[in-house]
Amino acid sequence: MIRMKTAIAALALSSILLNSLPAMAQPVRDPAAADELFEHGKALLQAGDWTGACAKFRVSMDLDPAVGTLLKIARCDEHVQKLALALHDYRAALELNRTKVDQTDARRAELEAFTRAALDQLEPRVPQLRVVVDDPPPGLRLTRGDEELPMAALGEDLPVDPGSVEIVASAPGYRTERRAVVIAEGARMEVTIALAPASEEPFARTPATGAADHASSAPTRSWGGARRIGAYTLAGAGIVALGVAGYFAIETVSKVNEASSDCVNLSACPQAEFDMAKGLIAQARNTQTAGFVLLAVGGSLVGAGAVLFLTAPKHDRAASVVLGPSGAWVRGTF
Repeated sequence: MIRMKTAIAALALSSILLNSLPAMAQPVRDPAAADELFEHGKALLQAGDWTGACAKFRVSMDLDPAVGTLLKIARCDEHVQKLALALHDYRAALELNRTKVDQTDARRAELEAFTRAALDQLEPRVPQLRVVVDDPPPGLRLTRGDEELPMAALGEDLPVDPGSVEIVASAPGYRTERRAVVIAEGARMEVTIALAPASEEPFARTPATGAADHASSAPTRSWGGARRIGAYTLAGAGIVALGVAGYFAIETVSKVNEASSDCVNLSACPQAEFDMAKGLIAQARNTQTAGFVLLAVGGSLVGAGAVLFLTAPKHDRAASVVLGPSGAWVRGTF
C-alpha cells in the first residue's frame, strides 16, 4: 500500500512537471518594455550611437517581436557590413509582416512596400560564394569562417558578408586544405578544393575518378614546383661547367710553366726541347680555349637557373572568368 501511494505521488509530480515545461520554455513577453526600449533605440540612432541603438532594438525584439523592430535590426546589420545577415533580417520581416495579426491592412501594405524596396537595394550588394570540393571523400567537414557548411550546401551560391573569409576542408586520412579569399560587394566567386591523401606530397594526388578534370588542372598547380626544379638543374649543371673550366685554367697555367722551364731561351734551345715546348704551348692554348667556353656556358647556366628560380611562383594558383546568364564568375583554385 505504501509503495502504491509513493508511485501515485511520483506520477502526479511528474505530470505537474511535464505540464509546466511548455510554460517555462516560453519567452518572456513584455510589450510595454519592448515599446520603451524601441523608442530609446530610435533616440540613440538619431544621436549617431549605432551600437547603443542596435542593442536596444535587439532586446525589444526579444520582448515583443515586431516588424518595425526587425527592420531596425536589419539596418543595424547593414550598417556594420553584415550584408548576408541583413538580407535574412529583411526576408524575416516580410514573413513576420504576413503572419502578424495585430495590425491593420494599411500598415501591413506599408511595411511590405518598405521592406521590398530595402531588399531591392540590398540584394545586388550581397556577395555570393560557391564552394566546390572535387571527389568529396567520406567524412568531409567543411567550414566557412566560423560556421560549418552542410554537405548539401556544396556547389550552391550562398550569400556571404563582404571581406575576407577562410574556407577549411578536412577529412580523415586527408590533408587539411585552407583557402583564404577576399570577396567584394556584389561579387560572385567560386572556390574549388581538391583534398589529397595525407601520405602524398602536395599536388601529387592521382584520383581514381574525375581524371579528366584533374588532368587539366594538375599542371597549373605544379607549375611553380616544376620551374624551381628546372632552376636547380640548370644551376647545378652550370656549377659543374665552371668547375671544369677552373680545372682547364689550372692545366693551361701548368703547361705554360712547363714549356717555359723546358726552353727558357728559344735562341739557344735544342730542337727536341723546342718541339716539346711548342707542343706544350699548343696544348695550353687548347685547354685555355676549352676553359673559356666552359666558363661562358657555366655562367649562362647559373644565370638562367637564377632567373628561373626567382620568377617561379611561390604559390600555384589558377583562375578563370566564367560568363553566365546571371553575371560574371571568378573561378579557380586559390
